[in-house]
Amino acid sequence: MDFGVSYFGVRNPAHFQRDLDAIAHLGFTYIVFTFSEEDHRFYQGSLTDFIQRTHRQGLKAYVDPWGVCGVFGGEAFTERGAWDLGGQQQRSDGRALPLLCPNSTEVRSYLQDWISTVAAVLQADAIFWDEPHFYLPAGASRSQGLWSCCCARCEAQFRARYGQPLPRTETAEVRQCKQEALVMLLNEVTAMAAAQHLNNIVCILPEHENPEGLQTKCDLFAANPHLDVLATDPYPLWHGRDVASTAMFCEALLQACARHHKAAQMWIQGFRVRAGQEQLLGEEMRLMARSGIHDMAIWSYLATGYMSSHTCAAAPRAWQVFTETMRQLS
Repeated sequence: MDFGVSYFGVRNPAHFQRDLDAIAHLGFTYIVFTFSEEDHRFYQGSLTDFIQRTHRQGLKAYVDPWGVCGVFGGEAFTERGAWDLGGQQQRSDGRALPLLCPNSTEVRSYLQDWISTVAAVLQADAIFWDEPHFYLPAGASRSQGLWSCCCARCEAQFRARYGQPLPRTETAEVRQCKQEALVMLLNEVTAMAAAQHLNNIVCILPEHENPEGLQTKCDLFAANPHLDVLATDPYPLWHGRDVASTAMFCEALLQACARHHKAAQMWIQGFRVRAGQEQLLGEEMRLMARSGIHDMAIWSYLATGYMSSHTCAAAPRAWQVFTETMRQLS
């Protein structure tokens, strides 16, 4: 079994060393370090030091483009869309968004530079491509049915794919076209990373609203020739679902990985777990193990106890459940 944990919010080497010693002692085999646009500009040396320390402990170091370009998952803010105006996404109401479009040359240009830093400066083992996506509407934007992207690039891609103009509503064809755009982007950036001797892990957003399309989505991303590991993060507690629903995601992921000869990875929710739900994390981990998953990770260290907006109600207890179950499964 491989076990991983994400790590962010700390750039003090003395503090990190204490955390690293604890992580290694608990039996984790890798750490996923977030490397946002801010980190790329200001903390390259700090992360390089962290990764060197991680390697000396015998652990692998993966790097996450946290919130980068507004295309990858994470709470980190992006500024690329504010600078690269020509690459912005356009919402269905015509509003330009401060996020880069996955179909743009601008996103590829920035990611090429980001990848080179991860390879040559940080010297990480792999890139963890975290939840690639277009704009995710929330609140009033979601209730109004707003979506992205309606830029000229996406219009042209849709017309070429379906022979008709891009609809004003987000139809099944639009969603399929967007998914294909993300697959194309990931194929290109993973090729860049592989050329610089980095492994590639892609974590796809779970299809809770479209279970019929889950297997198709897993297969589309797993077919990437430069991919080493395909991952997903069902987070049933976050989505208000029964832990048993995770079995469906394990099955779809494992089937796609077997067909395309990739390794599989699953993530456990270590944030915003409500009081009394902590034992369900262990239940989900055991379900994953029974399903055939041999690589599990938790987002994030200490059950996100140091991030007030995302901490668990009883973060120490949630962390204890994960680490105790980890030892049982090892």
